[in-house]
Amino acid sequence: MEPTNIPPLTLEGHFLLHQLFRLPPSPDGEVARAERTARAEGLAQLLDGWRDLGQEGWSGLYRIVGGNTDYMLVHFRPTLEDLGEVELALRKHPASRDLIPAGDYVSVVELSLYHVTVLLLDEARDNGVTPGSGEWDEMVRERLAKEGATRYAQQRLRPTQPEEMPHICFYPMDKRRDSGQNWYALPVRERAAMMQEHGMTGRRYAGRVSQVISASVGFDDWEWAVTLFAGDPIDFKSLIMDMRYDEVSTLYAEFGSFWVGHRVPPEQVAEELRP
Repeated sequence: MEPTNIPPLTLEGHFLLHQLFRLPPSPDGEVARAERTARAEGLAQLLDGWRDLGQEGWSGLYRIVGGNTDYMLVHFRPTLEDLGEVELALRKHPASRDLIPAGDYVSVVELSLYHVTVLLLDEARDNGVTPGSGEWDEMVRERLAKEGATRYAQQRLRPTQPEEMPHICFYPMDKRRDSGQNWYALPVRERAAMMQEHGMTGRRYAGRVSQVISASVGFDDWEWAVTLFAGDPIDFKSLIMDMRYDEVSTLYAEFGSFWVGHRVPPEQVAEELRP
């Protein structure tokens, strides 16, 4: 008998750290202001070095509007250990005294493969393979390797900073687990159909919004995080509103806080943080 409540197959890419900071009041005195300016210039040099690390990821600074915070640093790195090194380097940097932590979020970029999961279940049924068996595991390994090698998957799993999209929107989310409204109790084929509809909504915004989905199950307080980039922040409102009418969001989505802002290029960081 085919299992119905199995999780979808997934591919994982770069680990992702969002850091929220508030600025302290501007210091009094010419000497104190000069010292803070020097620290800001040092931080600008550090972030410039992290602007584009190729396959090793990137970091970006964003000025947040509202949200009880001033700035968000976003870091993409190949491993969790690499993120730890980034976090430690910032904590040890002299400019850390000018950045008051206001929150953070750890996740890993995820590509959910509902359609592949359903196709493999069909293939297993047709060939008499039992999901969970050794034969099934081999089918899964082969298919994940094939999917992971595609250009599409590589671009999704290791996204670059979209230069033409300086605005950012970040929020965490869960899938609902209420009695009678439990995402995880639904058959996998039903979940796959709803996620396909959801994906079609997102594709209508191709070229206007770049979307990064990262999983945080076991890493942070929510199950997923969504990081959106756009040239026009109104596109955030339009996309998220359209998606609220998809069945998967209407019935099963729970959302956390939202943070929205715009990128501060490394060459402007020193001026941005100068008192």
